[in-house]
Amino acid sequence: MTANQVVKKNLSSMQVLKTLQVLLEGNFTMNEILEKLNSREERPVFNNSVVSKYINTCRYCGISIPKIHNRYYVASIPFGLNLSLAEEDLLSEMQNVIRNKMSTKYNKVAERLFEKISRFSNKQIVRIERKEIKYFYEAFENAIENHRKIRLLLKVKYEMECTPVSITENKGKTYFNVIFNGKERFISEERISALEVLNIKSGDTSGDQTVLFKLRGDLVQRYSLREHESYVSKSEDECVISNHGENKELLFSRLLRYDSSCEILNPIQYREEMKLLLDSALNNYGV
Repeated sequence: MTANQVVKKNLSSMQVLKTLQVLLEGNFTMNEILEKLNSREERPVFNNSVVSKYINTCRYCGISIPKIHNRYYVASIPFGLNLSLAEEDLLSEMQNVIRNKMSTKYNKVAERLFEKISRFSNKQIVRIERKEIKYFYEAFENAIENHRKIRLLLKVKYEMECTPVSITENKGKTYFNVIFNGKERFISEERISALEVLNIKSGDTSGDQTVLFKLRGDLVQRYSLREHESYVSKSEDECVISNHGENKELLFSRLLRYDSSCEILNPIQYREEMKLLLDSALNNYGV
């Protein structure tokens, strides 16, 4: 082909690339994407249906684009910058220096720059803003209350569909306590990019299942009954509690924290499952 020959452009392919270009500019709703795309055309040519197809085409090409709370996120691209650990550390150090030494104006400029870099890299280096984390707290706690699963998008561009358990603090840092792949995890808020509450019940809700468990020692006096719990018996150093209808994953995760001070009495199936979880935890620590 000579330099003078005209290369025929495929219209659909061009529209896919235009859509990807907008997605790489930020995290937008479908209406915002349509507005941005059509503003660059002589006449409106994009609509919800075709843009959805273009986004799916990008996904088919290996670009991870989750939709979280009606906003589309480019989580990873197969042709992004491959940052080394040294380069990542340098960018992180630059970010800290700018945050601590420069004005609010230049902090905002720098954050936009780092966000652009991270969209094209294999690692997310932009920290979540405090004003956004408050929303995560509310959504997370609502998911616990309504027994819903959640999807977490981490800044290392990894998605986790998990069961929310609690929000805890340790040494001045806040962690989201979740159950993922059958194991309890503590995810630092600094690692989270986005959160979505799913319309999926969190594990086995157990319906009308009633669980009896025994507490011993100092825990008897310190324990606070949940709204779905009542005492079957109680003395100074031992009590039996009836728990009705709590999600099994959440109940197990909570009772495991009490170690040898807690024992499930009934049903037998729960008792055996708890034994297996304890054995697995001990094996992980070489006990």
